[in-house]
Amino acid sequence: MTTLLFWVFATHAPFFAWRYHRTREIRFAATALTFVLLALLYGVRIWAPDTSLGGVALDTWLRVPALAAAALSLGLLARHLLRRARRASGR
Repeated sequence: MTTLLFWVFATHAPFFAWRYHRTREIRFAATALTFVLLALLYGVRIWAPDTSLGGVALDTWLRVPALAAAALSLGLLARHLLRRARRASGR
């Protein structure tokens, strides 16, 4: 399952980076960053599971920024959807 998640995240990251490059919408950059961090996290779990930094597992160090990037990405998506709904309703 870990390998599957690695490949899912690794294949989605370039797509969202491309979307950011084309549209310059920051929500796509945040999503690409999230997928890059998650791919790194699962890559570490696969190829270097016993690696630690300061006595803390390396994948744990990657989880915190991945969570922050995911929260930012979801917040930006919610803002985008709210703005789109307001435009559609004529406000």
